[in-house]
Amino acid sequence: VTFSTAQQDYIERRLSDALVRNKLEDAAYEREEPLFIKNLENVQGDERDVILFSVCYGPDRTGKVSLNFGPLNQVGGWRRLNVAVSRAREEMVVFSSMTSAMINLSKTNSKGVAGLKAFLEFAEKGKTTLAINSSELKASRSGIGKYIAKELKTYGYECRYDLGVSDFKIDCAVIDPKNRHNFVLAVLCDGKSDFSVKDRNVMQVQTLKRCNWNVTRLYAINFFNNPKREIKKIKELLDRICSGGKSASSGFKRAYRAAKLEEKTVDAQYVLGGENDAEITRMIKAVVAAEEPISARFLIKRVLSALGIFKFGVKLENKLNSLIEKCAFRSEIVAGVQYFFRTDKFSSFDRYRVEEGAQLRTQDTDYSAYDVISAIRSILLSKVSLYCDELLVCVQREFKVHRLSDKFASFISSCVDWGVQKGIFIRSVSDKISLV
Repeated sequence: VTFSTAQQDYIERRLSDALVRNKLEDAAYEREEPLFIKNLENVQGDERDVILFSVCYGPDRTGKVSLNFGPLNQVGGWRRLNVAVSRAREEMVVFSSMTSAMINLSKTNSKGVAGLKAFLEFAEKGKTTLAINSSELKASRSGIGKYIAKELKTYGYECRYDLGVSDFKIDCAVIDPKNRHNFVLAVLCDGKSDFSVKDRNVMQVQTLKRCNWNVTRLYAINFFNNPKREIKKIKELLDRICSGGKSASSGFKRAYRAAKLEEKTVDAQYVLGGENDAEITRMIKAVVAAEEPISARFLIKRVLSALGIFKFGVKLENKLNSLIEKCAFRSEIVAGVQYFFRTDKFSSFDRYRVEEGAQLRTQDTDYSAYDVISAIRSILLSKVSLYCDELLVCVQREFKVHRLSDKFASFISSCVDWGVQKGIFIRSVSDKISLV
């Protein structure tokens, strides 16, 4: 990230030459997150694990620093700086030929220049420079985090409540039993009313996850109505996290359990004749019991393939649909597709199924929206937020789909849209998807 377009172009030319010379173009660009070179004006929306930040401006031959920093001096210039210095997830390396002490704020009232001086000071000296005025100190008020910590202590988990030095506090932070210098879980309760809804429910969670926290929410009214139930949920989550170092999202994946059907080879008349309706109905019920939730299309395909019929038309489809209707299964329409089921164990979207070995689901329409939405939730628990096209690739890999066809991409997108409508996901203006 550079301060100016001229500097961006210069670095881009020099770097391109070096990549060609060392045959590193594929390593730099043919990857999930390719290398980029952008300036202060156009870097918004991009993130990388490591950002190299080049200040470019510096003292002249006499040691004098001009306080004209281009877009930084303009109205709202501090916002550009704020965007640029927050692009790194893990580490930012700053290249500068001047120090913070060289910037004299008595000669300018620009908020952007003041921000640059503070940023350079932080880069030089670390977090010891992040001080607050005594007027900003407020008396601390303990919330229900204190009671959560007390309850979790009875299960052997040591906690700290109201953790933090800013207005944003972690209500209850659980200490790692294996390493007392780390925390394994942040429990966030109802936020303060002076924060916006997005700040309370989205930004705080995303910020903590970017810092490698496991996060769970607890709502005060649920705690007051049934504290034992809510504490038990947190305790079970802690047990999963602490067992083998697994993350909170590790419990989503399940093996796909296929129905065991007696395979035979028959013709279409075996199904259409009516004499074998009882046998076919039994097969339908067996598939739904084992593979719920399942769409009518995939259910018909599973039953007919067991009978040795791999191509079917409208007559066979109508016949099977009439038998399915007589079974009176529970059903729900999700993302525009009707699914049949006997239990509601997938309704909370906390599990998805992946085949072990040979792929049973070979076409895009074979996958259930319940599985796709649950997989997206699992991915976003660890990734925090992803652009829609990045999410499509992650889902494809999760289900081991060989090629991401237009139909499958459209189906995943419809699942995302349905999740946004139902309040499971949030879609930002820049088309980033994140959990509510």
